[in-house]
Amino acid sequence: MPKIAEWTEGEPFEGFYVAKEASFQTAVNGKPYLRLTLADKTGTISATKWDATQELFQSFAVGDVVKVRGVAEMYKNRLQGRISNLRLAHASEADFDDFLPTTPADIDELLRELDRLVASLHDKDYRALADVFFADADFRKRFARAPAAKENHHAYLGGLLEHSVMVAKLAEAFCAASTVNRDLLILGSLLHDAGKIDEMAATTMIDYTDAGKLLGHLSIGAMMLADRARTIPDFPAEKLLLMQHLILSHHGRREYGSPVLPATPEALALHHLDNLDAKTVAAARIIAADPDPARAWTERSWMLETSLYKGHAAKAEEKD
Repeated sequence: MPKIAEWTEGEPFEGFYVAKEASFQTAVNGKPYLRLTLADKTGTISATKWDATQELFQSFAVGDVVKVRGVAEMYKNRLQGRISNLRLAHASEADFDDFLPTTPADIDELLRELDRLVASLHDKDYRALADVFFADADFRKRFARAPAAKENHHAYLGGLLEHSVMVAKLAEAFCAASTVNRDLLILGSLLHDAGKIDEMAATTMIDYTDAGKLLGHLSIGAMMLADRARTIPDFPAEKLLLMQHLILSHHGRREYGSPVLPATPEALALHHLDNLDAKTVAAARIIAADPDPARAWTERSWMLETSLYKGHAAKAEEKD
């Protein structure tokens, strides 16, 4: 049963994949067909089932695991699947861990680095706030497993932990050459996306929860902070406001989802450090996933608003 990354033009495939997208369409010749996006932990791919029926389309839902048989073929310079057989998988047939990618980093090492950063906080109030989050076994488990996004940057299990630790390490380096409040910025970096543990669910695919769609992770995170701060006797109101401001402003602009703009040096720093990690990781993943290894440039990324240069190696292959 080949993984999607192992599909080869002209070769048959048979296996279990997530139906990430599915639609029932009609071809120009009037015949119905299914258009799907299949996914596993190695990637996604478009696939088509010709001569499909409404009954087949209604036999599964987006997010379900389906068993698929077919042949990989090229269409407009992209590999896709031509499906001959498709059915809903039985619960006992597939292991859900096969369908979501996981951070390439070592989770235990990331958790050790997180604990080091928490232990480095000197302000007793911020340290107490960090402890009510990260000493909570349930929160810690969910934080370590959660993705940081549905798509683009860190869109895999463990992505939230990886991203948060990296932003905090960038903040630590920045603080060494700056007069910003180190403890505020470090803790804000670790917790800026904490609301994502409730914003998204990760089963066979990463998707938004009802709370995520209705509130978003910035609002959820700010409420989490208020709830946890209330468990700490006499937690200073101003410190809670400053922390909530970091979370609510870290997208930097209202059109990007922040209800307020960064209004402290620490909030400005967090916005740019978060953006730095998110976009460089997204750029690396876009380059790695480019379907044409001989092409020197990727297609334009809507997130980055540009195409990405892949280097001289790609150009050399192109000449060969």
